[in-house]
Amino acid sequence: MDLYQAKDIVREHFGRLKFSTAFLDLALEQGRSTIEKHGNFWWMKSEKDFTLTINLATYPIKTVGGLNLPNFKDARWLNWREPSGTRWEPVTLGTVDKEELDLHYATTDTGSPEIAIIENATLTIYPPLPNKAYNMRFYIYQWTDMPSSNLSSDDLLEFFPMALVYSSLAWGYEMEVKDIQVASYWRALLGGQPFGRGGELAKIKQEEK
Repeated sequence: MDLYQAKDIVREHFGRLKFSTAFLDLALEQGRSTIEKHGNFWWMKSEKDFTLTINLATYPIKTVGGLNLPNFKDARWLNWREPSGTRWEPVTLGTVDKEELDLHYATTDTGSPEIAIIENATLTIYPPLPNKAYNMRFYIYQWTDMPSSNLSSDDLLEFFPMALVYSSLAWGYEMEVKDIQVASYWRALLGGQPFGRGGELAKIKQEEK
């Protein structure tokens, strides 16, 4: 299903209320967000290459001055390699708390990346003083945007278009129309009862396995 087709379905349900195009776009965006809150799905995978700065351990993930990943949701994996190397090595990520790492490493410890944590949307590398400009590859899940063209599609629209339609209608009826009963009907089609255990969401989660 292309984006315009999903918009047409949602528009048909809200047509008598004369909602604007801006509202339709917002409903679809919120519908996508609702789906992506319930899992890290394959279409959300991405990666980011960056270079460590010598003697700098902390890297804000979302800001332009950091890794510039404003849609970051969750980490998958982190690798490093020598500045002139060709082979990646893994960095242990997210298995130890910062408090423990601060006790284990001295503030003057140098070397190649061994372990990393994410706290307050900041990636921190240990040992805390990288001694070279190591190449890094950060594998992540990120929140996704709608296709830029009404004539285009993506994996969510192609394989589970009704999940997006149901989610968008549930959001619209609850947040804009203030009709909780109708919103609950569409939400049940999206996620079953209890929510998240059935409906289109269950089909997506099954595909992910």
